[in-house]
Formats: sequence, structure tokens, C-alpha cells
Amino acid sequence: MKNKVKAVLMDTGVDKNHEYLKDNIIGGMSFSCDDEYITADDNYEDENGHGTSCASVIKREFKDVEIFAVKVLDEMGRTNIQILEEALKYFLDKNFRLINLSLSVIENEEVEDLYGICGKLKEKGKIIVCSLANGFEKSYPASFDNVIGVKGFILEDENSFWYSKDKDIQCIMDNNPYMNCKPGNSYALFGKCNSQAAGKLTGKIARMLSEEPEMTFESLNDKLERMACRNNWTERDLQASKRYPDFKKNLYDKNSPILLKTADAVKEALKLDKSDGIYEYGLFSRKIGLTYDNCFEVLKKLEGKFNIKFDYPNISRYDFISIETLTDLVAKTLSYQKDNI
Repeated sequence: MKNKVKAVLMDTGVDKNHEYLKDNIIGGMSFSCDDEYITADDNYEDENGHGTSCASVIKREFKDVEIFAVKVLDEMGRTNIQILEEALKYFLDKNFRLINLSLSVIENEEVEDLYGICGKLKEKGKIIVCSLANGFEKSYPASFDNVIGVKGFILEDENSFWYSKDKDIQCIMDNNPYMNCKPGNSYALFGKCNSQAAGKLTGKIARMLSEEPEMTFESLNDKLERMACRNNWTERDLQASKRYPDFKKNLYDKNSPILLKTADAVKEALKLDKSDGIYEYGLFSRKIGLTYDNCFEVLKKLEGKFNIKFDYPNISRYDFISIETLTDLVAKTLSYQKDNI
């Protein structure tokens, strides 16, 4: 029997009313700096969107997770180390085992106290998962030995991850972008960043804790190593493992009604002329103009044209690679809905 698992999400807050997340949000609070003092209150509204996206990444991995949102980043995604330290200290004696952080400190001379707090949390049985700063080889607390550090990369399979408890950054997690929640019941592609990778691992760990609630930091490390595809790697290994998307060329006949109707929806959503080479170019090319932010508008247009409802959290960047891949997504959704009427 699986148990519910509580996870603390320290980020920009969360949209507690989002249809996908509202049943998983069990509360929250905010820490901020007021002149010389750190203050706390119960306003954890997400004015940035990053925390809401991370929450949906965690839920996609374990749907029964209970998320307590802690707002430590402002609307620009900024904070300071004192806010982070106070927020972490607050949970020393609280009934939460799992803490997710997608934030970082770069300068190591500032992190001695932060390391000590993370050590005390580990002694209390807490498990901290933290993303490496994008574009850096070392950041904190991800590089601490009492924290599980995570870096994202496109691996050989999107369900695979690499893990070594002896490395500064223990985990390499596949981070193919998925449609994740944004405030206001909307979605956008979110990924190719270490934040999504950390959320993905947090969700996997939540699932493991639901099955083994007494699992320690050490036993978790051992189990993750056993589950991983690799336990040792170099940068060259990463590049060699990288997979590339399938454009699914010629999957559909050029006169296929579903292909033509899908193409029309994309043209309308992106305001393209009929002469634009929608069949010749990738959808993310400059010629077509699809972006991570306007994918949601394309999906809404397709829903209207085909009278379907997409399962947004399970749609990835690879579904948008070409008009053929997008048509395949529509066809599969139509087939699924027909079979489940």
C-alpha cells in the first residue's frame, strides 16, 4: 500500500487554484526580507510561475504527493541566502521528510552556515533535493554532500537517470521539456533546465518514500544507485548518450484530413500565411515560429477544431517537433477519447 508523502517546495510560491494542482496543495507560507529582518506570512501566491511549474513536475511523477509551498523567491526569481537559511531552519522540527529546492548560491564563501543547516536537516531525517545552477559546474546547496544535487540533460531514454552518491552532483536526470502548469490554469513547455530535473527526481523519491516511509538518506542513495542506468560518467559520456527527436516524416499522407486540419489549426494559432512551409520545416524553426510559450495556444486551437481535450501534463516537446508529430498527438487523443466514451 502506498502512503501519501508530504513535500516542501521552496520556490516562487504556487497557484493553489490550478485545476491540475489544487488537490495536492496542502498549504504554504512566504519568507521575505523587510529591511533588516526576515518576516514570514501566509501569502504564497506565485507571481512568477516557476514554482507552479515545478509543482506540476513533481506531481507528474507521483500523483499522491502533498505539496507545502514555501515562497522564498520574489516575482523576479530572486532571494538572498538569509531568507533561504531561515526558511530551511523553520522545517527542522516540522513533519516533512522531503524538501525541493530549485535555487542556488554561487559563491562558496557565503555558504558555511547554509551547509550547517542542511546537515541538521539531514540529521533529522530530511531529504533535500536541489538543482544545480544552470550553466555552472558547482553551486550550493546542490553541491553539498548532505543534499542530493541534480543536473538535467537529454539522456538515452526519458525515463532514465544516472546516479552516483560519490559525485558532487549525484544525479543526471533526463529533462525533455513537458507542458507544465502556469498560474491562471494555463500551461507552457518547461524544461531543458535543472529545475525540471530536480522536480522530476523529487517526485520519484516521493514515490519511493510512499512505499518505504522509513528510508534513510543513506539507503535512498544506495537504492537510487541501483536503479540508475549509470553510476559513473564523464562529460563525453553525456554527449554520446544524447538522443535526438523523431520528426516522424511521412507518417501521414499529405492529403490526410487529420494532417490538413492540424496544419490549419497551427497556421491560425501562429497567424501564418498559407504559403508558409509548415510541412517542410520543424515547428520550432524561425520560419514557423512555435515557442515554448505559445504551444498552449496551439493546443487550445486544436481542441476547438477536433472537439478533444488534451492531457496537458503528458505532452512533451517531442510532440511539437513537426506537423507530423503534432498530428500523431491529435490522432492518439482522438482514438483514446473514442475508446473511452
